Amino acid sequence: MTNTSGAAVKRIFVKVFGFSDVERHALNTVFRLSETRPTAYALWVESAPDAAEIALIDGDNWEAALELANPAHDNLKLIWVGDQAPARASLVVARPLQWAAVIDGMDALLAATDADPSADLDNDSNAATEPAPLELRPPERGAFAVLVADADSGARLYLRAKLASEGLMQVDEASTGAQALQLLETRCYKLIILDLDFPDTDSWQLVKQVGESRPAVDFLLLTGSHVSRLDGVRGWFAGARACMRKPLHPGQLKQLLRNAH
Repeated sequence: MTNTSGAAVKRIFVKVFGFSDVERHALNTVFRLSETRPTAYALWVESAPDAAEIALIDGDNWEAALELANPAHDNLKLIWVGDQAPARASLVVARPLQWAAVIDGMDALLAATDADPSADLDNDSNAATEPAPLELRPPERGAFAVLVADADSGARLYLRAKLASEGLMQVDEASTGAQALQLLETRCYKLIILDLDFPDTDSWQLVKQVGESRPAVDFLLLTGSHVSRLDGVRGWFAGARACMRKPLHPGQLKQLLRNAH
């Protein structure tokens, strides 16, 4: 790839999470302007010819911050905008946001990596300590433990993001029915989101065991790929507040989560 002057250009794809519409517009403009430089940056999309190398995360956005939990992003160089940066952030940028400084930081980060692939950019060469890891703290309304039990890791990540948007941060995950039962034996949950598609256990037997747990669960929400009206009635008799078919309706899910606390 070459720029307008005919010089060779190295294109770096960036995954961007969060930010306001105004900030996104400014970032897109900066990315377009970078096409005239030796290193150009572009927003990563599914159709991109190469994998992303950088994750740019808005630390003030809960859903964006939760992308850290996605294993697919473990190998990306992390640039964090805002406070409470995680320890693995390669670059931390404070607000008010200056995109030119972000681009300069990307250049420095890539230059350091090219010089030493094992090197990581020091956010502050005079700093005595690394940035503190991200802490997802529950709101002052008090502890509200949630269990998300679903075999699909993508579904669990989506639900964690939606829970975070409602201020619910104390979330445990179970990827099997057995894990869900084990967690029920060690902790009391006020809200359980339980999928009916577990391959390792009888789903309705699991629902029954959840209903029999003590102290009782305040709010049980069932999900599933093939739930029917009959399943909804059966779930209601088992103590569930709702039975939702996947893909979950965002508006309905948001209202249910608000009713749960």
